Amino acid sequence: MNLVVGTWVGTLSLTTAGVLSLAALPPPKARFPLPEDSKTLTAEVKKADLPIEVELSGTFVAEDKDEIRVEPKNYRGDLIITQLVAEGRFLKKGDTLIEFDVTTLQDSLEEARDDVTAKEVDLNKAKADLDTWSIETERGEARRRSDLEKAQRELEKAREQAQIDLKDKQKGVEDGDLRIQDAEVDLEQLKQLYKERELHTATENILIERQERQLSDTRRSVEKTHKEFELWMKFDKDTVVRDKDLDLADKEADVRKGDIKAAAERKEKDAAVAKAERALKKAQEKVEKLELDAASLKVASPRDGIVFYGNIGFESPSDIFIVGMDGGNDEMKIGGRVRTHQVLMTVASMERLSVKMRAMEGDIQYLKQGLPITIRPDAFPALAIDGELTKVDQVASRTGFLSDVRQFSVRGTYEKNYPQLRSGMNCRVTVRADSVPDCLQVPVLAVFSESGDHYCWVVDGERQAKRKIKIGASNGTMVEIQEGLRDGERVTLHDPTAS
Repeated sequence: MNLVVGTWVGTLSLTTAGVLSLAALPPPKARFPLPEDSKTLTAEVKKADLPIEVELSGTFVAEDKDEIRVEPKNYRGDLIITQLVAEGRFLKKGDTLIEFDVTTLQDSLEEARDDVTAKEVDLNKAKADLDTWSIETERGEARRRSDLEKAQRELEKAREQAQIDLKDKQKGVEDGDLRIQDAEVDLEQLKQLYKERELHTATENILIERQERQLSDTRRSVEKTHKEFELWMKFDKDTVVRDKDLDLADKEADVRKGDIKAAAERKEKDAAVAKAERALKKAQEKVEKLELDAASLKVASPRDGIVFYGNIGFESPSDIFIVGMDGGNDEMKIGGRVRTHQVLMTVASMERLSVKMRAMEGDIQYLKQGLPITIRPDAFPALAIDGELTKVDQVASRTGFLSDVRQFSVRGTYEKNYPQLRSGMNCRVTVRADSVPDCLQVPVLAVFSESGDHYCWVVDGERQAKRKIKIGASNGTMVEIQEGLRDGERVTLHDPTAS
């Protein structure tokens, strides 16, 4: 900003708070005569309270608002507007805001319902297959266990029969030995009888020989019985039992193999049913989502309020404009195509508004939550609204991709309702940040800088003298003098060295 006062021309930089930077002030010179019009170019050093105020630009933002998005869960087709409420219109809760063409979605919904029917058939087939398999498996298992029990009984029977056969054969051998003994006794008795009687007739001889032959035959028969018993004991005694034992082992193996096979097939059949159930559930969920999507394509107002297209009071980290991403509402019309998930419109109540502001780095030192503010809407400059700062961000953001300037987001609120105000209106906000009590002060135009030090031109009689000073706080109009000046002195507001 170029500022001209009298014959002095200097360059001052202005912050967003209206505080003038003194770093660019031209250096003073030693001493000059006071100009004839000095009375109009001087100011008195005086002591008073120095209020510190920060001026910020702001925008009214609706606190009670709902952003309207269309967010289909499964539908991926175009969103073509078929009905649309006019922007700026006041609606009641439940009134229709926007509707979209549902032709393509209905086709997708019918396909999804047909898929559900097909998946139900697949599931029923899988369950029927499982039931049939279960019946057949149970029968096979019962048959195998029955065969096992039969083999166990036959083994026990064979063991008992083997014991019976052993006893029978042992008795046969024993009976044979007894027959030999009886035959030997009979022969000896016969011989003894004939001897006692001293009978030696041919008939007697014949009877003795016959008895001897019978004894010999008995011995041969018994000997054969012994040999047969030995062979049976050696080769045949355990044959039937072993065969039955092997048969039992086979039947036990059949049961185990059947159980293992049935367990594996059970898992396979159960997995087929579970897969069919998941497929059906997925198809049903798709139908449910599409039905919700169909319902979402007719949007009703969630509250009483005014309709705005797009987003209002957008909270962006910086005011960055990107070509092709200007967020315009060209498609907000009948037949227009819009994207999913974007903010199509906002329904806002104007009963409770706040003010969104952005502060520069140089201002943030003066700002804190709870400070009083005065809000002046641009549309109603005579209106002054008292409020307070309710939020001061602690993290700054850049104002652009190529800019190093940092800004802080600031929020202010007020209590009274002003029906004439609308979200999106601009305003000026004065923040009463602080006050330096009872301090010496001069106009900022009286202070100059040289090599980082500050000076004033002090009126000394009919002349001006350069004097080094130490400055403190400034509100953009007046600056605190901490050292170098006295109450009541006068300083010039021009540069006497300027040509």
